[in-house]
Amino acid sequence: MQKSIFVAAWEDFMTKKFLAITFLPFIITFVLFAAFFWGAGGQMIHILSQLAQNPNAIHNPDIAQFAQNHPWLVDLVSSWIVKTLLGTLVAILGTLLAILLSTAVATMVMGFFTPYVVKEIHKRHYAHIPLSGGLSTLEHLWLLAKTLLKAIGISFLALVLYFIPLLNAIALNIPFYYLFHSLMSLDVGGEIMRAKELETFLKKYRLKIMSTTAILYLITLIPLAGTLLQVYFVSVMAHLFFRLKAQ
Repeated sequence: MQKSIFVAAWEDFMTKKFLAITFLPFIITFVLFAAFFWGAGGQMIHILSQLAQNPNAIHNPDIAQFAQNHPWLVDLVSSWIVKTLLGTLVAILGTLLAILLSTAVATMVMGFFTPYVVKEIHKRHYAHIPLSGGLSTLEHLWLLAKTLLKAIGISFLALVLYFIPLLNAIALNIPFYYLFHSLMSLDVGGEIMRAKELETFLKKYRLKIMSTTAILYLITLIPLAGTLLQVYFVSVMAHLFFRLKAQ
């Protein structure tokens, strides 16, 4: 009996190659952003200490003049308690900003690995299924533009539901789910089939594909899961498309 696409994709995801693709972009960008924010925060605390000791040590006449006019304020912000609180705040906010920015960057970077993930899934499990060549750059851009326009149209159609309690939570997710479903189908299917074949394929297996992307979309609603599991999502869709194509 064939394994579930979710189980098969998870086993692929837990390999060294896929884990490296998932976490390396996040870790590298996190370290860079964290170093920047923590360094900036440390510099700010150092400046406050200098101001308390000697306002003229700051080579900025406006800041030095402000410190001389308000010595009590400088003493307050440079006190041990305030510096400790400020240092803690900088560390927390710096870490959060570093996580958010590194998450955004890592998500964009991981998007470029979709072709590699699809080909790796094909090589491991479905080498007997021929690839049709995939979409050209122009075809991909054209379908992407159509998808974005449709998502905008759906957003306007769902606008009336945004003001109805309970329904607004569902309505808010409709355009985002459509975008997620379409982009996942386009990115993965576009590596396996040409435009006309992909269009026919998506119509023929619409319900099966939508039921799969709906489960994946619900997972993205879990904090950070939508970012850290991008490779897993691509793996699930690749397994699904290859199995449907083999039918």
